[in-house]
Amino acid sequence: MTPSVVRHEKRRRWAVVAVVAAVLVAVPSVVAALAPGGAPADPGKLRALVLASAARPYQGYAESVGSLALPELPNLAPVTALFSGRTPMRVWHAAPDRYRVDILGTAGEHDVYRLPDGEYTWDYGDNNLTELIGEPGVRLPRAGDLLPPELGRWILRAAEADPVSALPGRNVAGVAASGLRLIPADPATTIGRVDLWADPATGLAVRVEVTARGQAAPILVTEFQQLEQTTPVVDAPRPVLGSGFTVASAPDVSDTLGAFSQAPLPATLAGRPVSSSNFGGVQGAALYGTGLASFAVVAVPRNVANAASDAAGKAGAVQVKLAAGTVVQLSITPLSLAIARSAVSRRSYLLAGPVTADVLKAAADELSRLRRSFR
Repeated sequence: MTPSVVRHEKRRRWAVVAVVAAVLVAVPSVVAALAPGGAPADPGKLRALVLASAARPYQGYAESVGSLALPELPNLAPVTALFSGRTPMRVWHAAPDRYRVDILGTAGEHDVYRLPDGEYTWDYGDNNLTELIGEPGVRLPRAGDLLPPELGRWILRAAEADPVSALPGRNVAGVAASGLRLIPADPATTIGRVDLWADPATGLAVRVEVTARGQAAPILVTEFQQLEQTTPVVDAPRPVLGSGFTVASAPDVSDTLGAFSQAPLPATLAGRPVSSSNFGGVQGAALYGTGLASFAVVAVPRNVANAASDAAGKAGAVQVKLAAGTVVQLSITPLSLAIARSAVSRRSYLLAGPVTADVLKAAADELSRLRRSFR
């Protein structure tokens, strides 16, 4: 056999090996795609089942992928990263007050333990275990909130009055899941639809897609890739040799943004009643509206407002003059952000939510006209 023929035979053998390897790698995803989904379910009953699933145990591996190009607002980089990239998570959920979530990142691993006696965090990068004392009045979103069961329940609870319809079933992590679609009724929201798939027997949500109004592709998708609906063992973490151990107060929003300005907020803004005033027991922070058409307002210190305005400006925000102040506005579908400054009271406010920019502008205009003597 000539050298050229030998080389040809070797190339052919390696080509066959490569094809076989590719097929073996693709088999799990192909099988999952071909596996039958759940039968169509009554969407109202499926919603009720999902809402009642908080006590269901589960463990597995999930990924959340967000595509929002959020600016790096002051001290909020970990939060913006959740909605603008991929977040891999391993979870052991025994009960609402006993679970563990490991966030797996390229920079290291960060674990959160929730137990009946408190909460712990373990940072592999810093090699440090922290025990968190107390309950935060209002905490910022974190990775565990994007797990399909948690996000699914939160959305359905927030939009309990919005209509739902059935979706074709699909197989997710070995679960023959049934689906439902929720379309918000309030025209002021920028959320177009929420698609959810859940185990029709247990109500455990296994995949959630959030799509902005006017868009075809979801801006947030979270789903399980591995799942067992069994009760895991979740024990308190123990410091290892050479690691650090600290005790700290559980952080809330004010720890991140700085002390809120103790400013009273009105009962309505932009025609929407306050749904949670002074949330977390802090005057100067409130939630307005209902369901997926709600927005938050926080009275913030001037330095926080300046830093937020700078970050929003770099992302393409525009400044608009109000009757008694100014507002910097930024829309990153489906989120709207506004930083309002009042020339009357010299106060600053941060507004954000999945509502139209016009809604936040109207709210900012009303805030700019409030005087310090307002009650």
